[in-house]
Amino acid sequence: MLSISQAAKKTGLSVKSIRHYEQIGLIPPPLRGDNEYRYYTEVSIKQLHFIKGTKDAGFNLKESKALLQLCENETRSSADVKVIALQKIEELQARIDQQQLLLDRLKKMTQDCHGDDQASCPIIDAFAK
Repeated sequence: MLSISQAAKKTGLSVKSIRHYEQIGLIPPPLRGDNEYRYYTEVSIKQLHFIKGTKDAGFNLKESKALLQLCENETRSSADVKVIALQKIEELQARIDQQQLLLDRLKKMTQDCHGDDQASCPIIDAFAK
């Protein structure tokens, strides 16, 4: 059994995040000692590691919860897991595409700018439109 600070250190999550996950029902409430301190079992630590992994992969808390529920369901269908992952891929690709457009636009603006001592600047002009 680990204290919340030990659980945070072991999982790479902050104490605040762990408390938040408990508060929103992402993880079940931990055991409490006579001193009312939270104590986390190995099962809890595995859940927290899983949530950290999903968050690191770009999943939001709702998606992380759905994946955690599937993880803990031994009768799950891998097709259900794959659907969630494919949806995340589409979302991430759309964000990447949007960021690429912004990057291309900014590159074009900087190429058009002479970068000299003159006040005239195509970058300023582009933002002022």
